[in-house]
Amino acid sequence: MNRSALRLILFLVTVTSLTACQLLKKPTAKTKSNRRAPVNRYAIKERYGINTVDSIAGSKTNETSLPSPEQKTLLINNLSALWQREIPFETFSGKAKMRYESRTDKQEFVAHIRIQRDKAIWINVTAAMGAINIARVLITPDSIFFLNYLQREAQKMPIADAVKLLPVPADFKVLQNLIIGNVLNKSGNVIDVTDYGGTWTLQVADDVMTEQMGYNKSDSTIQSLQMRTKDNVLQGMINFGKYELTNGRRFATDRTLNINNAGEPHNIDMNFNKAEFDQPVEFPFSIPPKFKLK
Repeated sequence: MNRSALRLILFLVTVTSLTACQLLKKPTAKTKSNRRAPVNRYAIKERYGINTVDSIAGSKTNETSLPSPEQKTLLINNLSALWQREIPFETFSGKAKMRYESRTDKQEFVAHIRIQRDKAIWINVTAAMGAINIARVLITPDSIFFLNYLQREAQKMPIADAVKLLPVPADFKVLQNLIIGNVLNKSGNVIDVTDYGGTWTLQVADDVMTEQMGYNKSDSTIQSLQMRTKDNVLQGMINFGKYELTNGRRFATDRTLNINNAGEPHNIDMNFNKAEFDQPVEFPFSIPPKFKLK
């Protein structure tokens, strides 16, 4: 993964799932061919049906009625307000069970996550019910600090150079939004809105990507975020579920992330069994004496 268009979702997958899996995975025999699998431009569509960003525009299959121009303008205004809305917070702490799967790997682990808004994101990854420390990451708006417990290594680098460690560029603000449950990216222009039976959808696009947000009519919570690059090489979808009232905020405790990069699928389930807002948080991060600083 070295394309920046979907770094919004891929960064979290990389920091937690791919990092953990790379450290835990067992050696496998080399294959005879290094050829990349052909791109399946409709991979997300096949998994989730017609309501996807590469098929929704112009499709009226599931609509209950066609809105008038006036109704559509009102709907755009209402959904644009939802699109810009964010969950307010100063600090966050959570614990999530993670299940990652690709064509060649499958792992389960736990991520402890703490955030001080716009200042720091701390992630500690463990396996075997907490018995094995895998990695610890401290992310600031300009730097990444990384501890690899299994190989006893430590690394620090500017976020601009994070591609040396991670297969995708890093973005602090978008990672923060992904964890909290806000819309990832708020650039682009509205190109379509749709009123389904119990769901509103809003499509936005810029020069690189088309995104679609699905909102539950009953409480205006985000149900899904879908995106694809203009060349269809990268596609992604996040489903949000099991909303709970946490310190006065509606928080989705279940997340499913599905990424398809040039035909290569990466899927992760996140299940939060702990989430708190605006409680005191600490970010313990020290390099053990026997660790090698790279």
